[in-house]
Amino acid sequence: MKRRDFAMGLGLAWAPGPFLARAAASANSAIADDAWTKASSGAVPILGRGDAFLIQRHGKLIFERYGADHGPTSPHVSWSMAKSITHALVGVGVKQGKIDIDRPLKAVPHGDPKLNLRTLLTLTDGLQWDEGDYDPAKSDATRELYGEGRFDGAAYTAAKPQAYPPGTHWRYSTGAFHLAAAELQAHLFPDLTAAEARRAAMADWIDANLFHPLAMTTAVAEFDAAGTFVGGSWVYASARDYAKFGELYRLDGLWNGRRLLPEGWVKFARAPTLEPIYGAGFWLEAPSNAKTLSLMAGKGPLDGFSAQGHDGQVILVVPSKALVVVRLGLMDDGDAAWRALGDWLTPVVNAFPDA
Repeated sequence: MKRRDFAMGLGLAWAPGPFLARAAASANSAIADDAWTKASSGAVPILGRGDAFLIQRHGKLIFERYGADHGPTSPHVSWSMAKSITHALVGVGVKQGKIDIDRPLKAVPHGDPKLNLRTLLTLTDGLQWDEGDYDPAKSDATRELYGEGRFDGAAYTAAKPQAYPPGTHWRYSTGAFHLAAAELQAHLFPDLTAAEARRAAMADWIDANLFHPLAMTTAVAEFDAAGTFVGGSWVYASARDYAKFGELYRLDGLWNGRRLLPEGWVKFARAPTLEPIYGAGFWLEAPSNAKTLSLMAGKGPLDGFSAQGHDGQVILVVPSKALVVVRLGLMDDGDAAWRALGDWLTPVVNAFPDA
């Protein structure tokens, strides 16, 4: 299948007249188009394969490009962008009064009462965990998804020793969000124990409370053998549907005038933790002199925050510019590639004026 491009002109709400609006739109479109062309032509090989590149502004789809065998309705694996979706689902549970993120966990037995959903969502749970480079011989994340943990990822995670007191140490962990999903399910459906019943009930609840309200028609949540949503890794959705999810966070949890997430929930996602470039389920931007480089390395708007997934998946939300940018693809997952991806995205974001 040949590469398919879907593009729209970039209209700007602030423009003082039709001629200037068209000129500004053309300039922004050219920058975005040039970025896509360079990446998709192999001129920036470290970026690997580009499957989708999409820009929304003020909630309107204004730019869209797709790689070979991908299009507007093609589902794409989220990898760790699922962590941001799990953050949203826990928020819905909080809004419905089903769960308190500061209560001790009930889904699996654990000795420390300070281990709770807040510490899981902020990756300050303190459980021993080696995310590693996803080497099957070393990575807990790989073992959880494909090794001994594949039958019950939450139990695999909860069985880890408490290496640090909860709330005192930050460490990236896919297992933390798998355990968070199990905890949410335990509160939503406390009487369900059979895997298939748990899976069906949770899938229906996710659809009814998040995917359907956002009209994410391609979105599918995946489950492990125990019937637990794999909240750290596995959602499939199109680029357009991922953009809708980003828009929910740009709008502070409101959708068509209806509040889907509790007041303050997006603020919680964006509040730095013990790791200044991580909040709760989302990566944050930081100045260029920060100890750890953020996606745009201080060269873009500092109010940006993003869902990020293995191999270069990104939903970047920039409230000051009313932007949601989605990039899906397949690249090396090392630091150099992520720095290159940030350098590739930043000029596109900076091309837009403040909203």
